[in-house]
Amino acid sequence: MTKTNRMIWWGLVFAWCALIYYFTESPLFTGEQTAQWVRYWLEYVGIHTNHPVSDGLFSWNFIVRKCAHMTVFGTFAFFAWKATASYRFAWLLTLVCAIFDEWHQSFQPNRTALFSDVIIDMIGATIVLWMVWKANKRA
Repeated sequence: MTKTNRMIWWGLVFAWCALIYYFTESPLFTGEQTAQWVRYWLEYVGIHTNHPVSDGLFSWNFIVRKCAHMTVFGTFAFFAWKATASYRFAWLLTLVCAIFDEWHQSFQPNRTALFSDVIIDMIGATIVLWMVWKANKRA
């Protein structure tokens, strides 16, 4: 990979970090806000449920939020891998970002920092890096 390409990937790593920071900082992405969005979209597509959207573990809101965590940090891991060409370093960089994100979240109103979210973030990163490893192994 050329130096220019590597710099582009590093730019994406830092831009993605900024996006994660924004998600944590913004009141648009609190649990209650996403519950409202989920409720709207469920009704829009005609899915009616007798359970509240935000009713604890494995609610629609829980599933959407945890899938978002895995997707966001899986994408971060991919960008970090492209920037570093190292699975291990990309995974560790993602871990540092996930820990920092939860720490940052602990200072935000209406937000909760959860160690379980770091675990979910790292599951997303691990899945993506495993998929990249498998794809590269075949090539």
